[in-house]
Amino acid sequence: MILLVDAGNSRIKSALCVDGNIALLEPVPTASREPPAAWCELDPPERVLVSSVAGADVGAMIRQWVKQLWSLDATFASVRENAAGMTTRYDKPSQLGVDRWLAAIAGYHLAGGAACVIDAGTALTIDIVDQAGVHLGGTIAPGLALMVDSLTRNTAQLRLDAFTPGEAIATNTAAAISGGCRDAFAGGIERMYAKTARDLGAELPCFVTGGEAGVVMESCALPLRAVPDLVLRGLALAAGVTT
Repeated sequence: MILLVDAGNSRIKSALCVDGNIALLEPVPTASREPPAAWCELDPPERVLVSSVAGADVGAMIRQWVKQLWSLDATFASVRENAAGMTTRYDKPSQLGVDRWLAAIAGYHLAGGAACVIDAGTALTIDIVDQAGVHLGGTIAPGLALMVDSLTRNTAQLRLDAFTPGEAIATNTAAAISGGCRDAFAGGIERMYAKTARDLGAELPCFVTGGEAGVVMESCALPLRAVPDLVLRGLALAAGVTT
């Protein structure tokens, strides 16, 4: 049994990998200072593999949890130019977020070829892998909640107590902010997909993960498939735990 961990800016997700099968555990907020309750009930895993973009303090906390619970050293993934059949063209692979890299690996394997990978969390990232397994790069933009927060926090006359998208043409400020941010969010995804389909000469399967995946699924007219454990799948593939 191997414990897979995906520490993002908002949540720490984890899963058990047993005989190549991945079973998700209940996520916890990244701000948590206690190990997930599900971890405390586990038998000692053989290994603990971690993907983290949450910073050094969170990484140290996860190392401490793993050491305290099972006397193990957690292994943290880092980006490599070549892994699990995928090669990245990123100018400086060390500057590519490990979550983007792992999600792209998983998307490529799920598609069996070219894929568009969308991670809609605190940030919205879109990554493209071609048929030969070359990660071509992608885009980074604010996530939907971050977009709304930035607009309302820095504009005195605008306020939004809840995200309430409504009709295309809004007749109140809350709906106008909600609809505008949603359309900007979805429009960025669809624009990137259109450019990629044009450049590659083919439509690509799209895999969506992250806390705002539901909004992407509802808002975008694309061939989308939600995969909540996409980064964890990539983590297992990069480590050679699954094929």
